[in-house]
Amino acid sequence: MTETRQVRVADGTDIVKELLELEGRRVVDVGCGEGRFTRALAAEGAEVFGIDINDAALAAASAAPGGVNVTYMLGRAEDLPFEDASVDVVVYSNSLHHIDADKMAQALGEAARVLKPDGKLCIIEPLAEGSYFEAMRLVKDETEVRAKAYEALSKAPELGLENETELVYDEPRRFESYDVFRERQSARGDARRAAFDAHNDEIRAHFLANARQEAGEFILDQPTRVNLLRKPG
Repeated sequence: MTETRQVRVADGTDIVKELLELEGRRVVDVGCGEGRFTRALAAEGAEVFGIDINDAALAAASAAPGGVNVTYMLGRAEDLPFEDASVDVVVYSNSLHHIDADKMAQALGEAARVLKPDGKLCIIEPLAEGSYFEAMRLVKDETEVRAKAYEALSKAPELGLENETELVYDEPRRFESYDVFRERQSARGDARRAAFDAHNDEIRAHFLANARQEAGEFILDQPTRVNLLRKPG
């Protein structure tokens, strides 16, 4: 795979719209969380199934507006609740590195199983670099798990997937204040909340040192990699 680092800022939704034909397609969003990305895919004309292991996240996703052509389902990446060759696109948006490292390859194999011939697997993963990563390092350092996720992609050919495209772009994360940053991250789990409770002053200093200010906002940049793979027809 050849990495292409694009000199621009972008949102993951914009990148996926450039790489994939979504209208009329049957799409699975694995690790959908509260469904923001799932609904964005559906807005492009796809029938989207949001899969997650978290009941609370799925409940929030189901309650959010804009859920036309969206179905949320409890499920695991390594055991997708779909028949063989039944979907056009599988997407992982910031979720592959959350799977247990010893199950990542199995999860990719599941994506290959449910994809139709010529179907696409799109994996969006943050890199362990950039100002957002540095600001988050004291809250949760994901260096190792992100490396494991990329390592799992090296097994794609033996899982029945062909590497098609790889690119890297910068995605800005915007916060009105440090308190908003802390609130959003603390809402993502007890471990992150405990990190703020124990090291708040240090995390605040790290946040302020890495963020740039524009128009009253604090902006942190997250370099992000997209890998597009295809199931041969």
